[in-house]
Amino acid sequence: MLRRLALLVLAGLLCACSVPAPTATPIPTPPAEIGADDRWIEVDLAAQVVRLHAGSQVVGEYAAASGADIESQFVTPAGLYHVQSKDKGPVESVEGVFCSDVIMFDLAAGLGIHSMPMDENGKVLDSRLGQPITAGCVRVGESAAVFDFAQLWMYIWIH
Repeated sequence: MLRRLALLVLAGLLCACSVPAPTATPIPTPPAEIGADDRWIEVDLAAQVVRLHAGSQVVGEYAAASGADIESQFVTPAGLYHVQSKDKGPVESVEGVFCSDVIMFDLAAGLGIHSMPMDENGKVLDSRLGQPITAGCVRVGESAAVFDFAQLWMYIWIH
């Protein structure tokens, strides 16, 4: 029994030593326009995540995919935006491709945050996240949570 306990302790130590400690990604200081008590949305292009902020607290963090940087027309542009409109959808973005939970932040360019692309029956067509692969919009796996959090004219900071 004592030998078994020693082996379990040793195995636990070996496992603990071989697994790197989690590192928290530091969140850069938001633009001065975002007040200390504001609720706002952050799109971190380097980490490919969407974070929901309530004041200084991150209340949600979700995997995302942003614009592919193969051509400049498909890059998700960094900057400070506002939620300009919300549409639960589904909305047809291109022929035969639908998105739901659409939060537009640049109406003129047709850019927003939305669900995975789906066919007309709701079947997901492309579920990839964590990499820049879209035509400029921000795709998020938990789009309903982001949609419910968003309010018109709320800040969206993309960096």
